[in-house]
Amino acid sequence: MKFLPQRLSVEITTKCNLKCEICPKQSPNYHDPQRDMDFEVYKKLLPVFPYISSIVLNGIGEPLLHEELERFVALAKENMPKESSIGFQTNAVLLDEKRLSGLLKAGLNRICVSMDSLIPIMGLHEPEIGKKALEIIYKAKKDGNKGLKSGIEIVITKYNIYQILPTLIEASKYGIDFVILSHLIPYSPEASKLVCYETSNEEAVRIFKKWLNRLFEKGHTVEDWLEQMRKKALPEFYPQDSEPLKLFKSMYDEASEKGITLHFSNLISRDDALIEEIKKILKEVEILAKKLNLSIQIPRTNPFPRRKCEFIEERCMFIGFDGEVSPCYFLWHDFTCYIGGLRKAVKQWSFGNIKEKNPLEIYNSPQYKSFRDSVLKYDFPYCYDCNFALCDLMELDDFLYDCFTNPIPCGACLWCGGLFYCMI
Repeated sequence: MKFLPQRLSVEITTKCNLKCEICPKQSPNYHDPQRDMDFEVYKKLLPVFPYISSIVLNGIGEPLLHEELERFVALAKENMPKESSIGFQTNAVLLDEKRLSGLLKAGLNRICVSMDSLIPIMGLHEPEIGKKALEIIYKAKKDGNKGLKSGIEIVITKYNIYQILPTLIEASKYGIDFVILSHLIPYSPEASKLVCYETSNEEAVRIFKKWLNRLFEKGHTVEDWLEQMRKKALPEFYPQDSEPLKLFKSMYDEASEKGITLHFSNLISRDDALIEEIKKILKEVEILAKKLNLSIQIPRTNPFPRRKCEFIEERCMFIGFDGEVSPCYFLWHDFTCYIGGLRKAVKQWSFGNIKEKNPLEIYNSPQYKSFRDSVLKYDFPYCYDCNFALCDLMELDDFLYDCFTNPIPCGACLWCGGLFYCMI
């Protein structure tokens, strides 16, 4: 019996009319050509359509740049189950009433407008674009397109974090149904300074704060731990039964018992005040969204210790403009990112091309099945919590295996930690 995918993300174009700093297209090793997906390639997905519940017609490019977008929507509408979701995410610069009308007639029923804010912020996207798009969509919904679901997506940075609440209030005036909030994946060292999250997982932070408080209660300071770290290679100059050392070892012992690693330098340099402020804002956002009856995805400020890959658990397939089949958003393209200030090179993973093989055969291939099984074990390291992060096994472009000998690079992915979200 075949294992069936349930969700599709199809990159119908790699072209874009903007050059956003937060886009992987600005990454040093992103080299995909500026091209549209050919409709004949898209038709190769017909064997999959009867089984899926949603299709998202965008990847890194702007879908409204594809002149045949309506044909792509219509083919999905004709062949997918009746209650399926057919949509895309857009920067909305090219959206007008005529184009939206044509897309709705073709079968579009879900649209997400990507924006920085609906409140003016120096140096970021002008809010007028988002407001105009939401107004056009709202008018279409009031004109009888009640099945259309609309929403907004915001990438959280230090630039716009304080504008999220007023943006939700403003967007709600246009009858939106959902909100997607995601943290920033930095594609440059400079962008890494704008993030509003930490890479140490929640349990690692809890253990660290617990033992740090005990250190303080005993009359010691963090400097005592740092001194221990500096002299640990010279035990004859540092008493092995010292109280700070015992507390330090107890902290690492507790973490080890729970399968948690501690990135000590990150933990002692963490900006607790900032993280608590971000948590407060996101809690207020959650309360407001509930009051406004909005479906919302809100990221954590620290990764979950118990990981979950929505892409694998929701049976997603990611199809590149050229027909290559990838398992998740993280491994969809070549790019370099700087999460936690650490350089990570990512290479696209492909299990085959729909131009050469039936997509259902690709999804059920031994290689794809092995990948899914490996992910669902969740038995891979927390790379960003490691004092050796990122080691050569994870930093280098050509990944072979991690320190647990897993042949999948998921230890360096924070999607499954609840930091990043996208439309699926």
